[in-house]
Amino acid sequence: MERTRIFKNGGSLAVRLPKKYALPVGEVMIEERDGLLVLVPLAAKDWPADLESRFAALADLEMPTRAKDAKPVEF
Repeated sequence: MERTRIFKNGGSLAVRLPKKYALPVGEVMIEERDGLLVLVPLAAKDWPADLESRFAALADLEMPTRAKDAKPVEF
């Protein structure tokens, strides 16, 4: 394990990654697993390939049906 620094950047926290851990510049998914923070780089406008498996419970949900006489909702 290597030591690095966490610092404030505006109103957020940032972590300095040593060069050998460099990630492509852009967005990442962040997740906590057993007390560890895991960063998963995202390709431009892309999601991780295993995203659906992370939210397996969502696959079992059904789209709610609306009564035929229900009025459309406007925002």
